Amino acid sequence: MGDCDKPGSLSDNAKPAKIMTHLAFLLLVASLAFQTPTQQRAKPATQAPKQPCAEAQSQNEMNQCAFEEYKKADAELNRAYQQLLPKLEAAHQEKLKVAQRAWITFRDADCEYEAFAFEGGSMQPLIRYSCLETATKARTAQLRGFLKDLSGR
Repeated sequence: MGDCDKPGSLSDNAKPAKIMTHLAFLLLVASLAFQTPTQQRAKPATQAPKQPCAEAQSQNEMNQCAFEEYKKADAELNRAYQQLLPKLEAAHQEKLKVAQRAWITFRDADCEYEAFAFEGGSMQPLIRYSCLETATKARTAQLRGFLKDLSGR
């Protein structure tokens, strides 16, 4: 007598349903296992760097984080400027000072223009500080390029 013929055993028609139920349960368990928080998973070696303001939850936190990122970029710009300035002759230093003052005036006005579209809104500071950060990083790269060119002479 086979297992299916015993009292209380599954008929041949019920076996596929039970197998499907088990498979569905296993798939559910497997999918739940892969839904652990990202920070608990091992990070792949090629993972992109974490975005600085990714953890900000409120608009105020995003604005504050953008301000802090701009300040970091501004500090880097000042370092590059201070490294470049003494490597220049006096007349060239004056030209750089004039250019830098004009660039700061332009950057500030340009970012005010960009943020104006959000005038009175809570994200206006985020737009302004993000613009300031981006422009400042670009100018830092430009000054470092000048410095590199001088080093290559």
